[in-house]
Amino acid sequence: MSWNKKFTQAVLLFICTLTLTGGALVWEDTKAEAPSELTEVSINGKAGIIASLEETENSALDLAQMRTASIERARTELVTVAPKQEAQAANGESEETAVGGTDVENTKQSEADTEDKESAENKEDAEEAPETSEAAEEKPLTETEKKWQNKVMADVDDSLSIRAKGKADAKIVGKLYPTSVATVVKKGKGWTKIESGSVKGYVKSKYLLYGQDAYENAQKVCKRYAHVKTDGLRVRNKADEDAKVLMVADKGDKLLYNVKARKIDDWVAVKVKAGKGYVAADFVEVKLGTTKAVSIEEINAQKTTLKSEGTLRVPESDSTLLAAIIQCEAGSESYTGKVAVGAVVMNRVRSSRFPNTISGVIYQRGQFSPVGNGALARVLASGNISSACRQAAADALAGSDPTGGKLFFHRVNGRSGLIIGNHVFY
Repeated sequence: MSWNKKFTQAVLLFICTLTLTGGALVWEDTKAEAPSELTEVSINGKAGIIASLEETENSALDLAQMRTASIERARTELVTVAPKQEAQAANGESEETAVGGTDVENTKQSEADTEDKESAENKEDAEEAPETSEAAEEKPLTETEKKWQNKVMADVDDSLSIRAKGKADAKIVGKLYPTSVATVVKKGKGWTKIESGSVKGYVKSKYLLYGQDAYENAQKVCKRYAHVKTDGLRVRNKADEDAKVLMVADKGDKLLYNVKARKIDDWVAVKVKAGKGYVAADFVEVKLGTTKAVSIEEINAQKTTLKSEGTLRVPESDSTLLAAIIQCEAGSESYTGKVAVGAVVMNRVRSSRFPNTISGVIYQRGQFSPVGNGALARVLASGNISSACRQAAADALAGSDPTGGKLFFHRVNGRSGLIIGNHVFY
């Protein structure tokens, strides 16, 4: 029996003893004074008191047992909690930490709430992600555009010098023209190393257009040409196999693509000396008329000194003669202005109103002032023709025409017409 139970029984026994003693004393007093007829009642009262005492003792015992059971449960709970506290002590947790378990749980709950919040935000971000992704998604590049990703063009009117080193005073090894395309070897902030044709060197980065920008620029400044893939290709005046033949082209020839003509399936519109026509699409490939850089050696080779013996008419190739008149008439104009002057000469060659050769047109009396004042002869004799003018002549010979077929030009003086730089074309 446990000490708690013994203690309870001892208390109850003490109470019973006091009660019985008090009862006995009362009984004796009552017996001495009470009449005999009350004896039976007294006896019955004594029995009742004893019964009450027994009942009280039983209730006290029950209460003691309940108390004992409660104490046993408390001891059991203490035993159950003890291992957890011992485990915390074994893990190095202080008593304060164990007692402060609520704070830990609150922290965990706070972390759980934070995780739930972040999860909700991530979910919202995930739901919004497709829209952002679609907005940022760029249009896929074509195969042609992909080929231009490492290409550059010069954003200049005349030409851009290519130097041996990335320094402003380095030796010039070549020229990059407005229609020239180069490949990037190494891109730099101040200078970019490029390669084009036989030339490799450095150009100032700020004058270059890269990748997609270069491709868009090429579409603006370069003409398109239909490259002939077979011999004996007939150029007809209409998109019809029975139409009149304007000329016959051979493999390797380049025919100027007519961008303004109506598009017709299986046919490509072109421009030739005999006029506007069409060729079968299966036998040509349309490409941008880009060019390559020209080396200083190639430029110097073109500057052949002519021993004219004082005569105006010298045996010059059409290309050099055309470049020379462009130098005289539009040497200080933009590249487009230079090509425009050359185009006027070529338009006259095609017109029935003028001679049908370049030299015939240029030397026609009263037409070009540099012929009459001797400027053309001096330029031809010295060979001082800029590479930009030579390139402009080549483009004009290939069919490039910024004027749209104009036959005349002069300095801007209020006359209506197409104004390019300081000239009006009409």
